Amino acid sequence: MKIPIIPIFLPLAAVSLALPALADNPLHLLPTPKVLKVEAGSLPLTAQSRIVAADPKLKPLAEILSEEILLVTKLKLAPAEGEAKPGDIVLKLNPQLRADADILTVQNREVKKVRDYAHTINVTDQAVVEGWDYRACCEGTATLLQALNVNGAEVSVPKMNLKDWPHADYCGYMIDCARQGLPLMGVRAAVEAMRFHKVRYLHLHLHDGSGFYFPLKAYPQVGNSNGAINEGDAFKSWDLEELKKTVAYADARGVTIVPELETPGHCEALLEDLKVGDKWLLGEPAMHLMDIANDDIYPVLDKIVGEMCDVFKSSPYFHIGGDEVQWEWFIDRPHVKEFMQKNNMREKDKGGKDDLLKRHALKMNEIVKKYGKKTIFWGGYQGPPTDPALTDLIMYSWYTGAQLAQDAGFTTITVPWEIRGPWEKWNIYSSNDNMLKRTDRVLGGSRVAWEQSAEAYVNGCIYEAIRQEGTWAPDTVSSAAEEQQIRENGFPKPPFPESAQLKELREREKNLNVRLAKILKTVKIDAALKPEKPDGPVPFYSGTATITMSADPPADCRIRYTSDGSEPTASSPVYEKPLQLVGRLRPRAALFDEAGRVVGGYVFGPKYNWKDFEQNLTTGKPVKASGVAGKDKDAEVPENANDGWVGNGKLWGAWEPPQWWQVDLQNAYNLDRIRLFPWEYGGRSFQYTVEVSTDETNWTKVVDESANTKPETGQGHLHQFKPVQARYVRLNMLKNSVQNAVQVAEVRVYEVGK
Repeated sequence: MKIPIIPIFLPLAAVSLALPALADNPLHLLPTPKVLKVEAGSLPLTAQSRIVAADPKLKPLAEILSEEILLVTKLKLAPAEGEAKPGDIVLKLNPQLRADADILTVQNREVKKVRDYAHTINVTDQAVVEGWDYRACCEGTATLLQALNVNGAEVSVPKMNLKDWPHADYCGYMIDCARQGLPLMGVRAAVEAMRFHKVRYLHLHLHDGSGFYFPLKAYPQVGNSNGAINEGDAFKSWDLEELKKTVAYADARGVTIVPELETPGHCEALLEDLKVGDKWLLGEPAMHLMDIANDDIYPVLDKIVGEMCDVFKSSPYFHIGGDEVQWEWFIDRPHVKEFMQKNNMREKDKGGKDDLLKRHALKMNEIVKKYGKKTIFWGGYQGPPTDPALTDLIMYSWYTGAQLAQDAGFTTITVPWEIRGPWEKWNIYSSNDNMLKRTDRVLGGSRVAWEQSAEAYVNGCIYEAIRQEGTWAPDTVSSAAEEQQIRENGFPKPPFPESAQLKELREREKNLNVRLAKILKTVKIDAALKPEKPDGPVPFYSGTATITMSADPPADCRIRYTSDGSEPTASSPVYEKPLQLVGRLRPRAALFDEAGRVVGGYVFGPKYNWKDFEQNLTTGKPVKASGVAGKDKDAEVPENANDGWVGNGKLWGAWEPPQWWQVDLQNAYNLDRIRLFPWEYGGRSFQYTVEVSTDETNWTKVVDESANTKPETGQGHLHQFKPVQARYVRLNMLKNSVQNAVQVAEVRVYEVGK
């Protein structure tokens, strides 16, 4: 398993460098444009200004830019078509527009150098953004957003002539969906930030040992074993139609989503769910590895790859995983030995493992080629070898071996686990322990956010835009002489003093992220609570939390929110006053206009688990139940459900519903409410009823949730009913949506007026 940390970003040479960004970038854009000339004066934008799509294909972009400018400036520019007027922003397509330098890219599965992808901005009495294609025009409008002058109610665009293009095609960012159960609204939030900084590719790590989040039609059972490593939660695979909408959302903003199917390792959840009768379709989960010694797995993988390619149509790339293969449960099995001998492979420790991985990679590449995409794989640590026979595949250089791969004829993408040298010197030619040459086949670079929650990457990781400077515009951070010095003498040793260049980059990043936040973080969420000592990555709190939300929204927009981690929608509650909440908190919010449309990004508040003690009528009273799960000290005894605690890991559980749990309050009370805390793990829902009695013979039903389908959130359910005299309270657990068992963390009962 990968170490659960954010990779350390350290970058290249200790040689000091002047500030080329200041000299060539007077507008302090990030990344730095290749060609920029700023003229005197500016173009005022007023309520009469419009955003004119000169080509109908650009109409969606005009609408997106209109909303973004509204959020940044409070100025509403109407999208329009037809002839432009003075004071307008004009969007154009020009397939004849050429970059001034070669760009390494992939087109029609071929790695080649082109001069496509350029955009220009020319501001006189109009602001004209022209792009080679739709995405290049998107990148031009992102530059325009960064360049806006906003002084109170006055908004203008500096007069300029700008021309820019990516240094190489693959400017990327990876988020680890598979091990956190990330919601699609988090993916869309990442897209917003990536668009602003011209990050072209969003790599979704959709599949790992703990989960598989792509909704398969051929195998709808896949996803039942999903879980998240950091919090013990489980999540269902994404909704297919919502995923398609998310891909279209990204395409409309110039961001292309690249899917990953992790093979042949890191796949236990998929192996677990892919069983028909007594047959494992991809191999036994106990092997911790797809059965790459059995060719029957490839028709199954073909179906999976085909479905994924059908959804991610716009991506020229498909990632097949390939890292950190664990051999110990697989390699010595009799059928594996027989397969290796039959296929003339070497002994397992004398190259046989590489032979297996090479054959698997070639098989997967043929499948990916069938669907018209270029294969990417993780290289450098127990992955497919740097064998020339595999050079039709592109290597993600994340660990070691970038130079070996280049020497063998591979094209590489730099996704460093470790960056050597000062941060501000890093560029895509610095790949872990190798300093590659500008003539090498480096397709680009990507930031990788392993094992980060939605809150972490939306609120933190994607704001580290300095990495994009060394990907889009590497010439601004490092010179050829510095790179040659590193190849000859090795990387400098830390510590590295903070340079003027780093300070300037940080200042640019800080200022631009303030602007990005107006688009992405439209709502401010604060929590007033009593946090306890952190227990894992998410702290606990006790008592009641006060959640406050605030915004400076455009007219006719309102905050809608959820507190359980689900996606706010047009039917979610409207925020009107501070919320008093208990339980596991995952507050999320967004602005909605009168038509029910989201304006700006989704906002992720703080994450807190709840551990709370309350003395109530049930605490410590005699209890009994129809059944108990477990034995001895690990038994889920009925006393756990009235020990006063929620969130301490103890619960009453029993197999095979229906089951009942009963408490004797020892005296009759005038009751009017009960708070029930079914176990929340895995997004499961429970169906149940509650009855009360004075004599343990005649029962009155006071709660009926026999048709409930809402997932548990940890906040419990407060059920109020007409006052009734009772001594005994019985909880009838009828169904669990996930497994054939019932679990209850706590039952609290209250007297009228107390």
